[in-house]
Amino acid sequence: MIAFKYVKKITLLLLLSIALTACTTTGQGKRPSALSKPVLIERPERFFWEIRGNKGSVYVLGTIHVADKKFYPLEKNVLRAFDKADRLVSELGGMAEMEALVGEMQTVIMKNMNTDPKKSLLNVLSEDELVFLYEMIGDDTVHQFALFNPWVLNTVLAQLLTIKAGLLPGDGIDMYLMQRAENKKIEALDTAEQQIAALSYGTFEDQLALLKDSIQALRDIDKSTEAMHKIRDLYLSNNRKELSSLLVELLLEVPSSFSEKKAQAYIDALLTDRNRIWAQKFDEYLHEGGNTFVFAGSAHFLGKSSVFEIMRQKNMLE
Repeated sequence: MIAFKYVKKITLLLLLSIALTACTTTGQGKRPSALSKPVLIERPERFFWEIRGNKGSVYVLGTIHVADKKFYPLEKNVLRAFDKADRLVSELGGMAEMEALVGEMQTVIMKNMNTDPKKSLLNVLSEDELVFLYEMIGDDTVHQFALFNPWVLNTVLAQLLTIKAGLLPGDGIDMYLMQRAENKKIEALDTAEQQIAALSYGTFEDQLALLKDSIQALRDIDKSTEAMHKIRDLYLSNNRKELSSLLVELLLEVPSSFSEKKAQAYIDALLTDRNRIWAQKFDEYLHEGGNTFVFAGSAHFLGKSSVFEIMRQKNMLE
């Protein structure tokens, strides 16, 4: 389970933003009457849904943020809905917003420098862990990141592990669609501050525990790669039920130092709290009318805490 535990961290940081159990859907042929609530339609394409309302539809594509060439080409009906949409929406917006996030990340990272020598990663990681990191990313890099809170190095290791598994951000579905949009405006579901808060969640001790899990996953690179490829294959086969079940397992794999309350707070910060905000935005898109195309991490749309289930709880969906 160590490998799966770190895959969870990666997906939350970079791709899936993990969820719980598979959501239920309405029949595909149903159209709402003028007085009915919008209905959720599970489309046959991979991780593709439609929320159909009186004034238009919200098309939702669950993505994986790091991918390989096996994900392409995307299905024709997905691309047709994307190209014809009146509004495009992603987690962070378009390329300009992504570039702005990089700048904000650099500012936040500088604010996360540790002035307490006792909290230097050189003093809190074991000698064995440090030797491994020296071999993996080099002495100078380790010494540079040792000056910051653990989440900063954790983010770097997440990217390194996906690269070693052959899954690249540049090949991710989100990046592909951003490039396809060309000059079209892409609205954002999250702010840069919300994304950074998810990456930097927890106390120093919490972040250190997650970092140690990440190091162990890199040491078990074969198992970690196998786990990530399993997620990839479940996605490509459109196996929503099994992927949801796997994500339940991953969400429950938190560091042993986390209490039940802390584990739930961690899940809420990374997933559920954001889903509540997104549910309200989806409702606004439906009321404003026209066709909206949303592309964001798949796990936001799976399970009891999914955007869809929250919309049902708030009486926004049939």
